[in-house]
Amino acid sequence: MSGGDENAYLGQAQAADTAGSVNPILFAIRQQMARMAGSTLVQVKSVSATGLEPVGFVDAAPMVQQVNGRGMLSPMPMIHNLPYLRLQGGKSAVIVDPAVGDIGLAVFASRDISNVKQVRAPGAPGSYRIHSWSDGLYIGGFLNGTPEEYIWLTGNGVKVQTKGEFSVSASKASFDCDITTSGDVKAGSVSLAEHTHAGVQRGGGVTDTPK
Repeated sequence: MSGGDENAYLGQAQAADTAGSVNPILFAIRQQMARMAGSTLVQVKSVSATGLEPVGFVDAAPMVQQVNGRGMLSPMPMIHNLPYLRLQGGKSAVIVDPAVGDIGLAVFASRDISNVKQVRAPGAPGSYRIHSWSDGLYIGGFLNGTPEEYIWLTGNGVKVQTKGEFSVSASKASFDCDITTSGDVKAGSVSLAEHTHAGVQRGGGVTDTPK
């Protein structure tokens, strides 16, 4: 966001000072405070670098609009290239990328983070700007609708819901519980529900329990 765009955010604060006698010092303080970006609700408009990639960025639009001196609403400028939050520690992560239309929170750094965003390593600030709308970070998950795919920790158990395939890739899987399924279970090409045994004769007997 350019400096010209940031000036647009001053309209509402300045409008409140146009009537009556205003203390010049308070007016100057209010102007500077209006330039400081803190946090605001935003809606995601585009997402880059999703899935099994390094954490990406979103473009988002502030949801609280500007109001001019006549009370007319005006959309806020788009905020571009916000790094989004992923729950990650080392090489382990929960990947739930933002989607277009999501509502979340944009928070703004006190210094220019453009160099750090580019190299993903400690470095000098990219400029002398402070508390700028250009230095935002996106935290998702506010005021959104009912999910259709989820992992739900209910307090009495864990529920997993997906419309697609539930896939696990691991060196080994262990379960210390009974397992119930409404479908078939296959080991290789052998079906638990439909497999047969060759070299046996039918009869009325019952086999022993598994050993």
